[in-house]
Amino acid sequence: MPVQQTETTRPWTFDARAGAAYGLMTAAWYTVPDLVERRRTRALLKTACGVAGAAVLLRTGEGRQAIDGVRKVRDALRDTEGTEVAAGPTALWEQASDDVPDDTLHSLTPVEITPGGKVAIAVGAAVVLGATTAFAVVGEKGAYRWGERMRARGLRAPHLRVGLVLGAAAAVLGGLVPASEDD
Repeated sequence: MPVQQTETTRPWTFDARAGAAYGLMTAAWYTVPDLVERRRTRALLKTACGVAGAAVLLRTGEGRQAIDGVRKVRDALRDTEGTEVAAGPTALWEQASDDVPDDTLHSLTPVEITPGGKVAIAVGAAVVLGATTAFAVVGEKGAYRWGERMRARGLRAPHLRVGLVLGAAAAVLGGLVPASEDD
C-alpha cells in the first residue's frame, strides 16, 4: 500500500531571545538567597530581577505583539471618547472589528451580561487568581527549601544549583511559542 505524504507543520517554534530572558531571569531569581542573607534585601533584588526580565521580554516578538495590542486597544478607546454612553460598547466593538475585516470575531455581536453573570465571572476570576497565587507560593517555598536542604548537606551555592535547574526549564518553556501561520 503506498504511503501518502502530507505536508508537515510545526505547531511550535523557539524564540531564543525569550528563552534566554526567561532562563536568566529565573536563574537570577532563585540564586539571590546565596548572595544576600537579609530578607528585605533579597526582596529588593528579586524585584529588580523581575523588572529587568520584563523589560527584556518586551523586546522579544511576543513582547512587541503585546505592546501593539495594547496600543490598538488604547487607540480604539480614544476614538470612542466622543460617543454616547449607551452606544459606547457597540461603537467600540464596531471600531475594533473594522480594523481587521478578516477577524473571525467580526460577525459576533456584543452580549449583555446579567448581574448574576457578572458575579459569577468575578467569583471565577477570584478563584483562578487565588489558585494561581497559592500555586506560586507553594512552588517558591518548595524551591527555597530544596536549596536549604542542599545547604544543610554542606553543598556550596545550593540556591545557584536550584536556579540553574529551574532556569533551564524556564528557558525551554519560555522560548516555545506557537508558530505563526506565515512560516
